[in-house]
Amino acid sequence: MMPKGLDQSRSPGAKQDADSKTLSVNTEWKPGCPEWITENGWRIAEQKRRRVLDRLVRKDHAKPPSAELVKSWHKEMFEGIAPHSDYVGQFRDKKHTSYCLQDYEVVVGDIPGTDSGRVLFEVEAFFKDFNTKLLSLESSLTVDGGRPPTLDEVSGVVELAAWAHGEWVRIHPFANGNGRTARLLTNYVLVRFGFGPALAIRPRPDQPYGLAARASMKEGDHKPMELVIWKLLAESYGPPG
Repeated sequence: MMPKGLDQSRSPGAKQDADSKTLSVNTEWKPGCPEWITENGWRIAEQKRRRVLDRLVRKDHAKPPSAELVKSWHKEMFEGIAPHSDYVGQFRDKKHTSYCLQDYEVVVGDIPGTDSGRVLFEVEAFFKDFNTKLLSLESSLTVDGGRPPTLDEVSGVVELAAWAHGEWVRIHPFANGNGRTARLLTNYVLVRFGFGPALAIRPRPDQPYGLAARASMKEGDHKPMELVIWKLLAESYGPPG
């Protein structure tokens, strides 16, 4: 059995709750495990996202990127509002995970995420590559004494941010919240190198963000996301005064 379109679409069993502005889900993908279409309590969810982003800006950007760090963001965002506690702060897998995430496969539109049997392997490889790329970029940057970064230096930061975002959505390790954690990873890179968090966690940025994310997920092409990040980064600083 395979939950489908979890980050972008509703199931037939979901219905709109007009009072809470959330979806009440009454379908299960396997016994005891409701499909995760959205969260309960949009105001609480917004407060949680703000706390995570504030934490990232204040201290988390200085930590090495790791699975445990991203899991902690996911847990703080969704604990108490996800449809089942098994989904919170845990990755999909065949057996080395909580019951509701065992054999949990995702499809976004027509694009499947990484097979659950390979998620943990690919997450481990992702963070190994991420740390290597991050250390390499940090060692190559020589910005000091207040000198503004060169165009090539900013390009390196944007390239790493787009790579992290794209690879994370390609793997899709969580049942839901992959786009939100991918945008947190993007902001992590930007803040670590002295920029502000340019990507909103929710709602998703406007197009062509979605098309760029699709290119990353389907084709492994992160160049479109680089262009999106350049645009959002420029907008976050406003017009030159």
